[in-house]
Amino acid sequence: MRENKGIAIVIGVVVALVLVVGIVFAIRQTTGNDSGPGTSEGHDSDHHHEDPLSPEHAEPQTVATNAMSMIFSWQPARDRSGWDALHRASQADLLTGALAKAAANEPNPLPTPVADWAAWSRSGDTLTAATTAETPVSIKGATATVDVRIRQVVLHPDGGSTPYKTSAATVTLEKDASGTWRAANYRIGETG
Repeated sequence: MRENKGIAIVIGVVVALVLVVGIVFAIRQTTGNDSGPGTSEGHDSDHHHEDPLSPEHAEPQTVATNAMSMIFSWQPARDRSGWDALHRASQADLLTGALAKAAANEPNPLPTPVADWAAWSRSGDTLTAATTAETPVSIKGATATVDVRIRQVVLHPDGGSTPYKTSAATVTLEKDASGTWRAANYRIGETG
C-alpha cells in the first residue's frame, strides 16, 4: 500500500512538471523572443509565421520533397483521383511549368485511380507519402534536379498502417525571378 502511494506521488509530480513545462513552452511560443522592453505592445504586426511548406527561401531539395509528399499523399474517401493531390500541391504554390498546368484544371476524364482506390475509400483509409532527397541537388542555372525516394503508407482509421509502395522520382525544379524554386516536372523510376 505504501509503495502504491509512493508511485502515485511520483506520477503526480511528473505530471505537474510536464504541465508546467508545457505551459512555459506555450507561453514562449506565443510571445516569441522579446528583444527588450517596449517591443510587445499588443500589436501583432511584427509577428511572422513561416509556412513550412512554402517554397519561398527553401532549398531545391526541400521544395522537391514537399511537392512529392503532397502529390503522393491521397485521401481516397474525399479525392476522386490522384489529380486532387496534385491540385493541393499547386494550391500550396509548390509547382510551376508542366506540373502547374496539369494541376490548374481538372482533366476530363479524370485519371484512373490505382486498383485499391475504391477499397481504401470504403474503409476510410488515407495514404501518406514520406519523402527524402536521395542525392545532392544538381543545379544548372535556373534549373535543379533532385532524386527523391517516396514511401507511401496506408493509414487505417483504427490507427494501424500498411506499407504500400516505394518509388524513386527525379524531380526537375525551376527558379523564378524572385529566386524561389518550384517543382516543374518529375519522372518515376523504380517502384517497389
